Amino acid sequence: SAANWQMQPLTVKIDTPPGVSPCAGGSATVLEENGLKVTAFTVDHAPVAPAYGYRFDYKGRSVVVSGDTIKCANLVTAATGADVLIHEAQAAHLVKLIQQAAENLGNARVAKIMSDIQRYHTTPVEAAAEANQAGVQLLVLSHIGPPTPNMLAKIAFMRGVADVRPHGVVLGYDGLMLTLPAGSKEIETSTIK
Repeated sequence: SAANWQMQPLTVKIDTPPGVSPCAGGSATVLEENGLKVTAFTVDHAPVAPAYGYRFDYKGRSVVVSGDTIKCANLVTAATGADVLIHEAQAAHLVKLIQQAAENLGNARVAKIMSDIQRYHTTPVEAAAEANQAGVQLLVLSHIGPPTPNMLAKIAFMRGVADVRPHGVVLGYDGLMLTLPAGSKEIETSTIK
């Protein structure tokens, strides 16, 4: 019953040999219950390690969540054939502008952070290329950096994506709901208010 249900943490451990990139491969089934299968797979978010993405399979439908990562072959492998790939994305060209502005203002701390974070995230264009390689129907860009508070910022963020993936891309937003009906290839999008 719902009254007896409790969340229980489970340790996920996927060994990556020393000196081998997490993007070289590695996955483990972390839950298989009532037709739902959840698979964790390694991604590269160095210096943070381990870092994982997750694939959810249920009634013939599948969703993959990248987690924080650079462009990663293991992510493409895990996402192959999925209906939806929810992929983190950081517009490095915009972050670089913030870095330069911080440097011009003499704010070394912010400049260093903006420089560092470019090394361990995926650009929107790279995410689009990975979605194409994996053959996913819909790419949802999520964990957006820097934020896109207006249409101009959204356009700047998405620069180059349509050249790589002209269709099947959504810039995620708070309240976006995806519905994947069983026995169908449809993906319905709506907004929770």
